[in-house]
Amino acid sequence: MKYLDYIDDYFKGEYTAAKTRQFEQRLEDDPLFAEEVAFYLSTMQVLRQEARTEKTAHFRTIYEAQRTPVKSIGIKKWYLAAAAAVVIGLLLAVYLLMTPVSKQQMADRFIQQNLTTLGVTMGGADSLEMAKGLYNQGRFIEALSILETIVQHESSNGSAMEYAGITSLRLAKYDKALEWFQQLSLRKSYNNPGLFYQALTLMKRNQPGDQEKAKVLLKQVVDANLPKKDIAQQWLKKW
Repeated sequence: MKYLDYIDDYFKGEYTAAKTRQFEQRLEDDPLFAEEVAFYLSTMQVLRQEARTEKTAHFRTIYEAQRTPVKSIGIKKWYLAAAAAVVIGLLLAVYLLMTPVSKQQMADRFIQQNLTTLGVTMGGADSLEMAKGLYNQGRFIEALSILETIVQHESSNGSAMEYAGITSLRLAKYDKALEWFQQLSLRKSYNNPGLFYQALTLMKRNQPGDQEKAKVLLKQVVDANLPKKDIAQQWLKKW
């Protein structure tokens, strides 16, 4: 039970890139931990057909009742680690193939991997750069206020619209984010990710009908060869 939450969060995709690398490095360096992960995956296979809430409760019961401490039997560390890695690789492959990823999880992973920070121009001192700096500090409300002011004075500023939508998304203001991205998608002269971000927001919001609308938008992104087309194609394959 010692590592349950730690392992579970990894497979839910809740870790940052740095923490993910730390987890995977531990798999290579710690054979006992590797066996804990192998046991986790094998148990999850058995439970994959159950409802999510029942699965979690049942898994914890099995884990607590059946898990026995792993004792060293004098095998060289490198040999044990290699054997554990093979088992983990096989179980992980089965787990990933047989466990569907929800649309909301796909959205969460994209946000975590791509929208944690916004690129800031070195030496930039204008309002847009200031807003991006505030965003990167997690000061989303302040950043959004500046971005909205920019658009009020520069209605053609596509970058400000895009960042305003992204900031609204991070604030969980999904309706507002959709408004920004819809406005952005109407700009034909801009290298326009508006439709993709509308789909992303709908996937994240996950209200009735949102996933169907998101799928339609992703197909439009692919058909029109718009920005984020490659990601849209990957997601549609998992729909």
